[in-house]
Amino acid sequence: MDRSSHKTKKQQEFERALEALPEPLQRLCHSGQSVQNLAHLVKNILQMTSGSFEVIELGFERKQYDRIERSWEIFEPNFMRLKKFVLDLIKYTKEYPLQKTACDLNATVSRSVESCQYILKNNEVTVQLQKDGAIPSIEFDADRVEEMVANLITHAIDNLPEHEGTLQIQTKFLKDHCQVQVSVCDDGATLTHDVIQSLSEPLERIGNRVGTGFDIPLAKRCIEQHGGYLEFEGTQPKGNCVHAYLSIQ
Repeated sequence: MDRSSHKTKKQQEFERALEALPEPLQRLCHSGQSVQNLAHLVKNILQMTSGSFEVIELGFERKQYDRIERSWEIFEPNFMRLKKFVLDLIKYTKEYPLQKTACDLNATVSRSVESCQYILKNNEVTVQLQKDGAIPSIEFDADRVEEMVANLITHAIDNLPEHEGTLQIQTKFLKDHCQVQVSVCDDGATLTHDVIQSLSEPLERIGNRVGTGFDIPLAKRCIEQHGGYLEFEGTQPKGNCVHAYLSIQ
């Protein structure tokens, strides 16, 4: 038996053992795997924040305020990303019941865009928002859906080369299907099938990113809790769309 087949067998044994565990323990094991997969990402963020913080301290000591300003531009986004990573990890490892109320989906999506302004202002990203005025008030967890859309936006920004490009965000009322649709599209390079398949699990994506690796997994969980599903669509010659479908029944 070669090494690759042995590894596959071990993976199958692990998955069977994991399925036999109570659900809280399953989540704990998945959390450990996620942290292991993303450990390199955390290390990189810590190195960037600690390095820039040391330069800031030295700048204050020597009263070199131009150096402080330059280092702050590195420190602040990495600190915010580390903060989001910790919060996303907590959300990923725990199950929170939905708090559904009658909500305005378009207003929720608008708040999501506003919550991403910190990322958008530091990058050359243009957002085009199209809202379907026919969407009625529907029952959903507004805070969770707002976070879900923000995660889809973060994912889309990371698809843009050098974080420069255009995002198109659109809402639709699919009355015949008893659904509402939220789509977030980017004009970056089209993702391969293998990359799309890997997005459902927490992972570090190569390159300079603003996301935490939990963006799509958390979005997918929220959508499924609302009785919906997630679809990816690649467009040619470039571009990607993520479509979130939420049930309104």
